[in-house]
Amino acid sequence: MAEDARQWADGHRLAVVATTVLVVLNLVVWLVAAMDGFAFPLRLDTSMAEFDLGKLVCSLFLARGVIQLIIDAVLWLVMFSIAEPWLGRTRTVAAALACAAAGALIGLGLCAAAGWLFQDSRFVSRMQFALSPLVLPVGALMAASAFCGHLWRRRIRLIGYVAILVALLYSGNPGDYCILAAALLGHIAGRVMAGPPAHTETGWHWLRSTSFEARRMFAAIAVVLALGPVISITSHNHAGPLSTVGLLMSPASVDNGTLAKCLAGATHSGCFLQFDLLRASMPGAVLRSLLPTAVTLVLAWGLYRGRRFAAICAVAINLFTAGVAIAYYLVVPLSFAPNGMTSLLQHGAITACVANALPPLIFAVALAAMLKHFPIRVGWRRLIGGVGVIVLALLACAAVYLMYGIAQPDAFAPRATASSLLAELPGRFLPIGFLSHMKLSFVPRTPLASVVYQGVGLVFWIVVLAVVMRWMSDVSESNERAQARAERLVETGGESMSFMTTWEGNDYWLSPTGKSAVAYRVLNGIALTCTGPFGDPAEWMDDLTGFTQYCVERSWSPVFYSVHREQRDALLAEGWNSIEVGSEMVVDPRVWKTTGKKWQDVRTAINKAKRDGITDVQSTFLESPLEVREQIEDISEEWAQLKALPEMKFTLGGVEELRDPRVRLLYAVDADGRVLGVTSWLPTWRDGRVIGWTLDFMRHRTDSPNGIMEFLIARMAERLRDEGAADPEHAAEFMSLSAAPLAGMNPERDNAGEGGAPAGEGTQVLQHALQIVADWMEPAYGFHSLFNFKRKFQPTEAPVYVCYPDPAALPQIGLAVVRAYVPSVTPAEVAGMLSTLRS
Repeated sequence: MAEDARQWADGHRLAVVATTVLVVLNLVVWLVAAMDGFAFPLRLDTSMAEFDLGKLVCSLFLARGVIQLIIDAVLWLVMFSIAEPWLGRTRTVAAALACAAAGALIGLGLCAAAGWLFQDSRFVSRMQFALSPLVLPVGALMAASAFCGHLWRRRIRLIGYVAILVALLYSGNPGDYCILAAALLGHIAGRVMAGPPAHTETGWHWLRSTSFEARRMFAAIAVVLALGPVISITSHNHAGPLSTVGLLMSPASVDNGTLAKCLAGATHSGCFLQFDLLRASMPGAVLRSLLPTAVTLVLAWGLYRGRRFAAICAVAINLFTAGVAIAYYLVVPLSFAPNGMTSLLQHGAITACVANALPPLIFAVALAAMLKHFPIRVGWRRLIGGVGVIVLALLACAAVYLMYGIAQPDAFAPRATASSLLAELPGRFLPIGFLSHMKLSFVPRTPLASVVYQGVGLVFWIVVLAVVMRWMSDVSESNERAQARAERLVETGGESMSFMTTWEGNDYWLSPTGKSAVAYRVLNGIALTCTGPFGDPAEWMDDLTGFTQYCVERSWSPVFYSVHREQRDALLAEGWNSIEVGSEMVVDPRVWKTTGKKWQDVRTAINKAKRDGITDVQSTFLESPLEVREQIEDISEEWAQLKALPEMKFTLGGVEELRDPRVRLLYAVDADGRVLGVTSWLPTWRDGRVIGWTLDFMRHRTDSPNGIMEFLIARMAERLRDEGAADPEHAAEFMSLSAAPLAGMNPERDNAGEGGAPAGEGTQVLQHALQIVADWMEPAYGFHSLFNFKRKFQPTEAPVYVCYPDPAALPQIGLAVVRAYVPSVTPAEVAGMLSTLRS
């Protein structure tokens, strides 16, 4: 890892140096300023009336505080490290400086124009503004995006512009306008330098789906609309339903005397300020106001996942938001305005109403018109159950609040009554911003009353958040009928490891004809397949496309795991990446023999077993005698207890997988009937007949004689050879020793490159990640020693690959592979594994 970090730093020297200079410069300036007695943070604002070019330039490099410096430094490192490999150091520096200078001029002009539109000329001349260190790298980043492949070009621009618009629409600081202008200039400069993007690309790509792009755009906009109010309440100007949370940032505090007069019936305007300050000083009320934002973020995630219910909820919420804005800026002021609409026009209420109501209204209408892109529906049982839980939570919380208030009326000041408790009931569940013009009836006096007063709404919104997350979670759509169909399809055609697709934990995609299928499991948004397609071989290549499109519709990232060369080559031709994750060891039993020096260990094992009176028995698990089955289970349990991690799954079977009557068992017993070792063999079919067998389960007693597993594998090969000689038409064509997971990886045979990305970069990341996983599991499972053990049988090595279209999902892929193999791993077991590594 240290070597990887050094190599990365060597290839991104500009990013490292620029970020270091930014941090050191700020620390030095802060130190000098502190020694000279300047106030912290430094005031770098200027205005049109008292313009100071020096302050403006300094604000390009100096952060306002420690937190902002940390954020700016991280973003500098990220943006410059992306731009530097594509543009080169010289063009990166030139693009950054040119776009920052021109962007500052244009951005300040845009900000002034907006001020003239929404305010007046005096506001513009007095407006304080400063730039941001982010103005410098953003132009270079957008320029570099023009050189990236299709996938990364869209991601850089989407994430970049969404982040800029979040700050611009809900904060509106002049520096935000400059960042936007610099980004647009960089965008244009990159297009000029790189030329128009190529439109001659052929083949399909899973991320070029119209539905996927629509969902991604709607989800990004939903995030903007959800996070915008949070950003706005931390700025100096506070407006909108959540504005009173901004009082947390204010030095104002509750005046107890004024509050007491207000609670006693006073009606002057300062009462509402005191009510707002009191509400904002309650932690439970603040959290209650932020949890609805968390719910809307979960709904945005649901939009990305293609959930129809998330789209419907988002439409309803944004229509409600638009209605609130119209009421807040237009309807309510109109009832008090002395000159009606004329007064609203003079004070900018109409403009504010349009600016606040139009974005959510347009979003809601557009989303409603595009519901076809959100096909995944929440099951009725889950939906009704969730609604029931929410209603029960609301009733229970309301009942607790009312019963406590009735039972303990003196715990509130003034004394609570039934009518006042009911009047305050909505306030226990609504965000505090919606209560700005509602009078307080009482306040809690005791700690317990305060817990009830603040806690009931908090508990309710936590329940709502949990239910919505449950609704939006990944749910595969396979059913028992699809699984039964897949069980039959594996007997019509498959590859050496296709039988593993019948194991528990897999879901199934069926082809349109129903003649082939793909087994997969969804982990962390990754649809990880268990080998390739199975069923009718004529459909396998089409299944690669069909399954990919199926994943696109559900916003999953498809990953084909343990596929062979033919399918891997087909995926590479369509722009995918691959990495070799192991080698399958294949033996031809028709020509099996153990003559020659290379076979010395195998011959020794066979001869030793004969001398010791050890014999091999072929059967199925259910047909074996009860005492044999019990011994096999004991051997398996003994083996599992010696491992630092639990028994692995996915492409490694256990005792449960032995129970399938189609699986062959070959076990070794001594003269006393004691089972010493056992192997299982999975069948492979073609046109309804078995053409080969694949080794899966392979365990022995800790005190078994050396060579017991060599003996069993050799005897299986001899049995298949003899069966073929007796019935040539049904002879087994191969005997696979399977592939040790994550062993035998060969980076030299991996491809690299995604749509123009630097060759090898994505593959190296996944190669290193999987190698770390393999090394982490090696002490417990011995994958590499197993790999070397299988080479004793002089097999033909057939590489197997993991194929993925999206290099950005590399961390998810690595985690998905770990979770697939060890789904029940716990922190304690991880600690045990780490202790194994240390030893």
